[in-house]
Amino acid sequence: MNEIKQVKFNSELILTTEQLAEFYEATTQQIKQNFANNKNKFIEGKHYFELFGENLKEFKDRVENFDLVGKKARSLILWTKRGASRHSKMLGTERAWDMFDELEESYFTPKVVQMSLPSQIKLIAQGYSQLEEDVKEIKENMGLPGNMAYRFTRERNKKVINVLGGKDSNAYQDKALRTKTYNTLFKSFKDTFLQDRYSDTPISRFNEAIEFVQSWYAPFELQREINTVNAQIKMVL
Repeated sequence: MNEIKQVKFNSELILTTEQLAEFYEATTQQIKQNFANNKNKFIEGKHYFELFGENLKEFKDRVENFDLVGKKARSLILWTKRGASRHSKMLGTERAWDMFDELEESYFTPKVVQMSLPSQIKLIAQGYSQLEEDVKEIKENMGLPGNMAYRFTRERNKKVINVLGGKDSNAYQDKALRTKTYNTLFKSFKDTFLQDRYSDTPISRFNEAIEFVQSWYAPFELQREINTVNAQIKMVL
């Protein structure tokens, strides 16, 4: 069978009545008669598409170089693979059966293009390049995943405890002062990284965020307040 230019409608490969008749060595009248006598066995959208008006005009414009549709045609039926199979059964000739097998193999089955080794290597390289771009985009835009967020939280808490003088210090035991220290650290972080939450920090800046926390120091006024509170002697009642 000569190679047929594949034509699709609704993302599905189709054939016209004239093409079916030619391939099955039948007449267009036989195809039309089969359809008319067994219309209840054909489901539109599954076995065929029937085009009118704007749908037909659009299809004509798209396939005008393939000589598939008469310029004066007011309607058109397009047969799907299932529709072509049903017609081959209704015609019942060996020719129809043989030609449907050939149609299925040569027309309705997507062709696998064998690629040369250089082409395969090039395609793989393009895939890796795209993968690198995707990973880069994730790192630059995605917030910290759970394990990184946990590690960051540990470093932040360690820094605040250290600034306050340890967990046993007066400053750490002072809830208001402890909260103020956390808030001050966050404000410094927010001003530097332009993020409303620690967890929104891009993965690509994780190490930078850790270094920021580890090297952070309380502003002078806050540190003086911490020192003053820690210098107070706890009264034992």
